[in-house]
Amino acid sequence: MSNDESGKESSEEPGKELNDVPEGFVAGVEYPHPFAEMAVELCGSASRYVCILSPRLDHEAFDTPELAQTLSTLARLSRQTKVRILISDSRGLVGRGHHLLQLARRIPSSLVIQKLAEHPDWNGETIVIRDRDGVLYKPGGSDHDGFYEPDSRASTQKHLELFEELWRHSAQDTELRSLSL
Repeated sequence: MSNDESGKESSEEPGKELNDVPEGFVAGVEYPHPFAEMAVELCGSASRYVCILSPRLDHEAFDTPELAQTLSTLARLSRQTKVRILISDSRGLVGRGHHLLQLARRIPSSLVIQKLAEHPDWNGETIVIRDRDGVLYKPGGSDHDGFYEPDSRASTQKHLELFEELWRHSAQDTELRSLSL
């Protein structure tokens, strides 16, 4: 311990920064707001793909015209861009309608929503992944705040691996298909 100029003891190591966190890292992100706004920001900076993992694709966080427009723009950039959304419960999307469900029905080759009923590795977390270097995360359970790391390959990779594992076990949900009369 060392004394600082005010005479108080300081536990800082010389030359060590107080904030040894990645640039842009935001902890304590409340859900659904500002989580929803950060999701739009993260998706708006994507160049190749976005992956969204959300148990119900909550209306408060994901059913916004801004997010739908952002993902529509990304999906239409090129044939290589892709938006994949993984949910566990589609009743709210079908019952109330949802901007992202409408978008998936309009451009099914670029925006895909699939369903995974259960998996031992999914604890109800909500994750938005941009390309290979940006992640927005909320742990399962509504009493925890999330975090935002717009420039972290390491953190993003860990969440992307979980998403890919869950995606492999998911399937299309017949409830989400559009009915043409």
